[in-house]
Amino acid sequence: MAEIFPNEGLTLIYAGFPKGGSGPANTWIGLFTGYSASTVGSSIATITATWSEVASAGAYARATISSSSWGTAATSQSGWGSGAAQVTFATATAVWGTVNGFLITNSLTQGAGVVYFGANFDDVTGVAINTNDVIKVTPSWIYTG
Repeated sequence: MAEIFPNEGLTLIYAGFPKGGSGPANTWIGLFTGYSASTVGSSIATITATWSEVASAGAYARATISSSSWGTAATSQSGWGSGAAQVTFATATAVWGTVNGFLITNSLTQGAGVVYFGANFDDVTGVAINTNDVIKVTPSWIYTG
């Protein structure tokens, strides 16, 4: 599995910490179709320029993750991370294509905002989303330094 904190996402994170700023009340999760099932963007990747998100047709929309949904950051075998509650996206009313992973952003609006974090699915397998399919994602991140 590949994962990344793009530079612009790190800029947002560091604007709050350690400067005494507060974290966002919400983040939003989206699904990307770009890259491959085992690759993500580079550190200079931006949401509007390089992350190909599912087309806005077919009832696709980013989902809200409240800050209280994220667990307390803790150490694991490979680094420091956290997870949030499982997110269920709306039932697809059209073909969404092959989804290769998820992104966490600071905007509800598709194609807008800054990507805090992006990752492929743990099994490194793209998921074909067809009409009437439902996809559920349990987002998590890990920072290995």
